[in-house]
Amino acid sequence: MNNEPREAENLQYEESQVIIFHEKLGRRKIDRYIINIALAYQKLGHKVRILTSQYERHDCITDIRFLDKVAIEHCGWWIPRSLLGFFRDTFSTLKAICMALRLLFFPPDPKPELVILDVSLWALYILKCFTNYKLYYVENFMFLRNTDACYEHTKIHPSLLTAKWIKLADEVIVETVGFADILMKSHPSLIRKPTVLYPSIDLGLWNEPGINIQRIIPDLMDNNVLFLTVGKFRRSTNFKLALDAFELLLDLIDDKIATKRFQLVIAGNCRTLDEKFHYNELMAIAKQRFCASQVTFLRQLPTVHEKTLIMESAIMIHPAKNDVYSDFILKAMSLGKPIVATNKGIASKILVHRLSGVIIDPEPKMFAVAMKKLMTSPHLQVFLGDMAKDTFEKSYSFNSFCERINTMLKKIPPSSDPMDNDNEIKN
Repeated sequence: MNNEPREAENLQYEESQVIIFHEKLGRRKIDRYIINIALAYQKLGHKVRILTSQYERHDCITDIRFLDKVAIEHCGWWIPRSLLGFFRDTFSTLKAICMALRLLFFPPDPKPELVILDVSLWALYILKCFTNYKLYYVENFMFLRNTDACYEHTKIHPSLLTAKWIKLADEVIVETVGFADILMKSHPSLIRKPTVLYPSIDLGLWNEPGINIQRIIPDLMDNNVLFLTVGKFRRSTNFKLALDAFELLLDLIDDKIATKRFQLVIAGNCRTLDEKFHYNELMAIAKQRFCASQVTFLRQLPTVHEKTLIMESAIMIHPAKNDVYSDFILKAMSLGKPIVATNKGIASKILVHRLSGVIIDPEPKMFAVAMKKLMTSPHLQVFLGDMAKDTFEKSYSFNSFCERINTMLKKIPPSSDPMDNDNEIKN
């Protein structure tokens, strides 16, 4: 009987269509996020179509099987990415305008109920002026993602058109609370708060079984106890805090036979020149520590490797301060692992101290004491892990992701509420 309302709901949406504008469909995190949104609407019974200027099946996300569920069409493919490395933003704007004009002059059948965009705001402006579609804008902050400037206290200074046009969207979607804070600080005139949709990680390869950990760390012994921290090799990730805390932990525990089995794994994808520089710098620091032989660095981290490491590790360490990314925390929660994290970042927004994780000041001593308590209290590890997994299932799984999207669809458009219109005029 409980499934009847959901089945009826799916029948209600069966003939409706959702259009998504996305410039390049590849292997980036934002591509995965857009595909998650597409799969969620498809699961709710919508017909989903993605308009993109660049898409190659062999160079796309391989761990999400969506080709039979979501239609993908090229639009603006003939517009170059740049001219000798220049005018990238100009050409991106042209591609967005091309997508908007195609939808304007060649509307699909059935008529779309909703258009989701994460391209130039010119497309949003055109569709708002000449159509009555419901419009959602996904703010992905692409220009911040690959810099150390992407943290929760960041404030950007948008152009006048950007500040004005982003308010045309019926909903503005961001990935985390951290990104929502950046958006509200950067757009103080934004009337409606952005909708936070945490990315779904329990899809695709993440649901595949792990592999033998010796394939990842060949010299690892069977009785090793792993402490894992994952992130980008940047100063903002604060890997040094994890290294300092691990070194103190070895001193705090008197049983040296047990501590000899401890192994700290610092892992991430090292691609850019800055990341390689910080990786080498961190390696040099670790070599000077007495625990150097008990620290492992991994500079490549495929999905199956990351899942295996989390499965085999005893404690997850999240040392980043003022960060806005939630991926590692959500992955650890999905596998029921205890997490020790700083209280100055995204972890404090997701975890509850002493209930679904340990949230403390970013001090090596405090981290070491917390890890010691977990290692000497196996029942506490199990409790925190179980609570974290339960929290993930209720609030951050793909099913909850779909429920949030379904709730958004049922909202009354702001333009249909006269009180909202009056408030906008007064402001």
